[in-house]
Amino acid sequence: MFIIMKTWLDKFKLALIEENISILEELVDNFPRNMDNEKLIEVKALTEEAIRLIISKKDIAAKEIHKFKRALEYTKA
Repeated sequence: MFIIMKTWLDKFKLALIEENISILEELVDNFPRNMDNEKLIEVKALTEEAIRLIISKKDIAAKEIHKFKRALEYTKA
């Protein structure tokens, strides 16, 4: 179980560094059970960082969509 957990954590860290949202989602969906408290604390911190990353990317995408909508309205005028 330790090897599975270490591999999962390593993949999660790498996906976070690469800002790969789809891999983060897949890893969360396949979260391993039976972790010790130390690993859970690490997973919690990494998950909080992943949430910040996703929110940031969502905000950036929303701003870009807003820009495109304004440009589209301008071109229609």
